[in-house]
Amino acid sequence: MILDELVNFSNRYGKREDLVLAGGGNTSAKQGNVLYVKGSGTSLAAITAEGFVKMDRSLLAEIFTKDYPHEDSAREAAALADLMAARLPGEESKRPSVETTLHSLFPQTFVLHLHPALVNGLTCGQAGAETARMLFGDKFLWIGSCRPGYILAKLCSMEMEKYLLRAGKPVSTVILQNHGIFIAADTVKELDEILFNVMSALEKKLNRQPDFSAQTCDTARVESFISKAIEFYGEKTCVLFEGCAEASRFAQSRQTALPLLLPFTPDHIVYCKAFPLFLDESGDLKCELLKYSKKNGYLPKIILAEGLGFFAVGQSEREAKTAKLLFNDAMKVAVYSESFGGPLHMSQDLTDFIVNWEVESYRQKQN
Repeated sequence: MILDELVNFSNRYGKREDLVLAGGGNTSAKQGNVLYVKGSGTSLAAITAEGFVKMDRSLLAEIFTKDYPHEDSAREAAALADLMAARLPGEESKRPSVETTLHSLFPQTFVLHLHPALVNGLTCGQAGAETARMLFGDKFLWIGSCRPGYILAKLCSMEMEKYLLRAGKPVSTVILQNHGIFIAADTVKELDEILFNVMSALEKKLNRQPDFSAQTCDTARVESFISKAIEFYGEKTCVLFEGCAEASRFAQSRQTALPLLLPFTPDHIVYCKAFPLFLDESGDLKCELLKYSKKNGYLPKIILAEGLGFFAVGQSEREAKTAKLLFNDAMKVAVYSESFGGPLHMSQDLTDFIVNWEVESYRQKQN
């Protein structure tokens, strides 16, 4: 049964931390006029058949024929309303992935959307598009950075139509700058083969792998930092330290930390906030947190401490662990991007959009 296949490969990919972190990634399958797509906020690793939302493909197709407002919030609200209206009867309690419209564009039976650090080393690299063309020729589409949601889906729709006319067949691989990758195929075996070929090609281009080996550190300074952070954030706060070799390298100075001080992807904004705080060794934590809060309107989830590594802060252990996990992912992306022309961050305009986008706020609350 097609839903069984969908659940099985979703679980299999979802359990691989080199491919999926937290609530990232989504999958889908088509059967007749029905699209089964991952529900927002669910985990691929543990998703069951009930975690997928049944969508009416004909109603999803109508979304691309409509005229929406130009203003961001009005446009996305209208498009989201139409997306929700495309749920089949009985699915009203579920919220489909925001990328459902992108899944619907592929005629292939199965679609896999992931944000692996290795792939995002390419998508967040200055020479990413050029390298992708060299590695994959005309077997893929590169989509430049743009607003997610309806704008991204519309752009992909136009580019996929052009590809079909040019190549005489539907595209199976779409790479999104500062975002991730979509792979589509009629069998799970084909999905596996395409993903394997992409990952293998990228691995061969790497100059180095990130180093997560343990390092000795100033434990007294670490403990003092955690104590001061909890005193400022509140006693229920969880603060976790990462002092591996790569974290230590990035935290050597404000200059070495630059690749991590701006966001690479929406996931990093959702789970780590848009901007980490860099604290000089001689800096006063309370003073810097007050300045940060006044400037940004919130407190940082990630603090890079000069000469140590970084601290992940959460209102629960789970939240802190997720922030730490995703910032480790950001470090991987930064390292991998060195092999693809150096780091390419999200623009300020796009960062602001993600920060204020209702869809990502919803996703954050589910994890």
